[in-house]
Amino acid sequence: MSKVSDYAFVNAKLRARIGIMRSSHLIDEMIKAPSLGEAVSKLEGTRFGHIAEVYRSTGDLQQAELSMMEEEIASYREIAGYLPAHSARFLTVLLEKVEMDNLKNALRLWYSDVVRHHMISFRSAYVCRSLIVHPIDYDKIMNAESYQEMARAFAGTPYEEVVSRFSLDSLTENGLFPMEIALDHLWFKHLDEALRHLKGDDRKLAEKIYSVDVDLKNILMLTRYSYYFHLPPEKLKSVLIPMGYIATEADKRKAAESDDPMGTIREIVERHYPQISEEIAGIRRTTDDLTAAAENADQILRIEAYLGERRKKEYMKLLGGSPFSIGVVLAYFFLYKHEDSLVSAVLSAKNYKWTEDRIREALS
Repeated sequence: MSKVSDYAFVNAKLRARIGIMRSSHLIDEMIKAPSLGEAVSKLEGTRFGHIAEVYRSTGDLQQAELSMMEEEIASYREIAGYLPAHSARFLTVLLEKVEMDNLKNALRLWYSDVVRHHMISFRSAYVCRSLIVHPIDYDKIMNAESYQEMARAFAGTPYEEVVSRFSLDSLTENGLFPMEIALDHLWFKHLDEALRHLKGDDRKLAEKIYSVDVDLKNILMLTRYSYYFHLPPEKLKSVLIPMGYIATEADKRKAAESDDPMGTIREIVERHYPQISEEIAGIRRTTDDLTAAAENADQILRIEAYLGERRKKEYMKLLGGSPFSIGVVLAYFFLYKHEDSLVSAVLSAKNYKWTEDRIREALS
């Protein structure tokens, strides 16, 4: 089949939806609403209408947010149904990221119960039990009384091998962080494999955007975990996603083993991402100066803000590219997730009775 026949219908459909998103005043209207209930009412008549219905029937904001995730899953499946096989497979890997986030929530609840002995029963209602990509028994995870019982919930899934590397003792000693990093790396491995199966322009477009995406994440992890959380070299090296230009240069220059990881690759970062060179240069590696620690946190927040904006610009460029490629699909799901995040953030802020000014400041 030709690129035109592959993408003409779905991209026309998605451009219409993107046009509605970009012209919508929904977020502004929600922020101006005087109460949570009135902010929820603004969702009626939009793609979030079902979320409004769930909140009205339950009065539970987190149930409404769970419904939002279920709608996102349905959207991935809908769009995949319009795509050629290789592109649909790629979209399934993107949906796997939604599954992994849900899976992490279930694991955190199990960890809170078994390791920290916290009550989790009221929280378990907010984990999606439906099949997303792989058959996972989320109830078995959250209700397991031992590590072995919890691990059996992953039998026959790609996550089984990752979970088998750990034990209750290792999680008790080190927390869930190493397992969550291992799961993240598994997803990026699946992403890399899926990229290699795309064809022609689709592969070029997707490789370019996810290469930048991974670079930005690795810059953030190098700064956050070396300057702020002071991870030792081996642990710092283990958090980096083994993809993209930054990870390659960090490995080549042994940045993780140096006293100043970002200083070691600063010239590379300045060349490719000069907008954050000043913030990175302003970060000081220290463990005992509270003022410096606070300043570091502020600089890292600025870096995060830049990375978010840069990521958004990269996805927006896709809309100006070929109308007969996977680019519009990727841009659509970026905007879809971004709008979901904004709606969720405003609803949460309204729930805590934040002022309009405070909400706008937080969102900016």
